[in-house]
Amino acid sequence: MGMMRRLAYLVLAMLLSSSAHADDAGPRVELKNAESRSVSVSRGSSDGVRPESDFEAATADNGTLLLYPVEIQPHRFWSRTLSPEEFSRIAVGDPVRPVTLSPEEHAALRREGEERRSAWNEEREEAVRAAARKEADTLRDRLERLQARRDDLSGRIAEAEKTLADEEGRLDWLSSSEERDIDRALRNIEEYADRRDELQEQRNALAGQRPYPSAEANRLTAEIKRLNDRIASERETIRAARDRKRSARSAFVSRRQEWRKLVADRDQVTNEIRSLERRIRELEGRR
Repeated sequence: MGMMRRLAYLVLAMLLSSSAHADDAGPRVELKNAESRSVSVSRGSSDGVRPESDFEAATADNGTLLLYPVEIQPHRFWSRTLSPEEFSRIAVGDPVRPVTLSPEEHAALRREGEERRSAWNEEREEAVRAAARKEADTLRDRLERLQARRDDLSGRIAEAEKTLADEEGRLDWLSSSEERDIDRALRNIEEYADRRDELQEQRNALAGQRPYPSAEANRLTAEIKRLNDRIASERETIRAARDRKRSARSAFVSRRQEWRKLVADRDQVTNEIRSLERRIRELEGRR
């Protein structure tokens, strides 16, 4: 009797071990996809999974959940779309086994799965539409700000163009006026220099006279000094005229740079506006 009892225990242990091993090798829930509300089931050692196959998952609440494959892969399959309540019940590691349903139950399960998938697709499309509406509203706010900035830039550009035209006219007038002053000063310098050279020659000629005509020499020296002063004054006139020309030119160039920067800023804003308008039209097409 003792030998028989030990043998029975050994057989029972082997059966339990074999059963546990078979369960370990059987299909189980591998992954949960919250976005699609579906699960992947490992195929384990079970072959012959087909789209018309039906399965039953044993959940942790001691219940069951019917599944069928929607996407079959070499080592797993993805299940039908589950309801939120079903998706919360099923867990990774839950065992799955093939089941045979009646034709009515099989058809009802497929019908329920298709309805749920259609509802899930509609939910997903509505979420996409809602996101598109939200993004479009955000872009419209930005579009309004950009349009206001573009209009402000256009006004500033118009003012800058008027100022630039005034500066250009002032530059042309000043350049012509200063050039006339410079030409007149150059002619005066040439005239004063010629007269000075003549007086210097006259003063040099007095050096050989006896007695030395000091009064005449002093008069010539004073006149030469006066001419040198005039030459210096005319040179100062030329320098000042050229400084005014450079200043007017710099002012004009500065105004032109400001105008160009405003135009570049408006062009950039205009391109952004066009891009936003295209994007808003795309989003409105998803409604």
